Amino acid sequence: MHGGIDSLSTNPAAPLGRALVLTGSIGSGHTRAAIAVREAMLRSRAADTAEVVDVLEHATPAFRAIYRDAYISLIERAPGAVGWLYRSSDTTRGGGARRRIQRIALARMRRLVAEERPDTVVCTHFLASELVSGMVERGEWRGTLAVVVTDLDAHAMWAVCPRADRWFVAMDETTEILVGKGVPRERIAVTGIPIVGAFASPLPTRASIREALGLPVSGPMLLVSGGGVGVSNLAGTLGQILEIELDCGVALVCGRNEALRGRAERIVAEHRGGSRVRCAVLGFTDRMHELMHAADLSLGKPGGLTSSEALVMGLPMAIMHPVPGQEERNSDHLLEWGVAVRLNSPETVGWRLRALLADRDRLRAMREAALKRARPFAADAVVDSLRRLRLGEPAAESPAPLTQGRTRSARAGRATRPPAPR
Repeated sequence: MHGGIDSLSTNPAAPLGRALVLTGSIGSGHTRAAIAVREAMLRSRAADTAEVVDVLEHATPAFRAIYRDAYISLIERAPGAVGWLYRSSDTTRGGGARRRIQRIALARMRRLVAEERPDTVVCTHFLASELVSGMVERGEWRGTLAVVVTDLDAHAMWAVCPRADRWFVAMDETTEILVGKGVPRERIAVTGIPIVGAFASPLPTRASIREALGLPVSGPMLLVSGGGVGVSNLAGTLGQILEIELDCGVALVCGRNEALRGRAERIVAEHRGGSRVRCAVLGFTDRMHELMHAADLSLGKPGGLTSSEALVMGLPMAIMHPVPGQEERNSDHLLEWGVAVRLNSPETVGWRLRALLADRDRLRAMREAALKRARPFAADAVVDSLRRLRLGEPAAESPAPLTQGRTRSARAGRATRPPAPR
């Protein structure tokens, strides 16, 4: 910790003082984790103030276009190039040129940290953690710096912030990866990936959620991420889903992509009347926790946050088109745990989904396997660890994953704000 607690916080009851939670808007997962950490800080009153800041919103337009927009375009058009970038950059050696470019491109972000002088900075994207670690090294900021790894695995970019005081990771294996990349073991805490408290709060009945969507209240239900399926694959994938020979409901979430939503609605309309599948096409929603609760199976990509949310809800996953690199590594863990299947052949998507939805015993086993890995209170564990660090108290033992019974009892009586919208 860079400076003593007495010099960094004026309120002993809120030892994190003024907190900044820095994220990067590349996909929604990093920001959802940041919101979860901020929520836990305020819920526990461990911080006087807590603000989520997107570092890319303080970058030069050219840097933002290359770092975020070009990367997202590559995911859709050239995923193989994304995999090559992931593998070739998975090293802690070198990086001097990268850091110089980031220092210039993120000058506004550096000024914000220097002027705001937060007591605690938590980073849910490695771009932010490397930047702030450099500020500590140059004496531009003093405080407690923490890094939250938002995937099950850990790329080297999560390790290139040597001045961080604490790393928070999903599982024991992630610890070993970071230690192998030079991170001191004593600075790593296994907490799980932070998700917002709504996923551990009391929920409506599955039947009432389905009824509100206009879906059958009984029988299997599939939850589909439109972005996870991919724009270019939507027609073929959704067409196969709508032709499944099984009475079931489908909730298709398109987020803010209105073009995707319009296309999906047209495809559903074309199949109306001749399908046993009833489909609700949704746009922007802040009720993903309810949709996951009502569903029997999800279809999409295995992002770190989405996977963690699904585990907490006991929701089996069917994985399509994982991004080479981090999502493929997430996928490997989920498959190993028995909580997911991977759909590799576009021609068999409908056939495999029908087989899964009809196999209640297999879905039950996958649900139980997911709940064994669930860490619904990871955000609280992160904040508690930081509180202990700032107060000089010994670290607590890593929280154990919750069993199905403990998850249900933990939800009883807990209320919180809805999660970040999709």
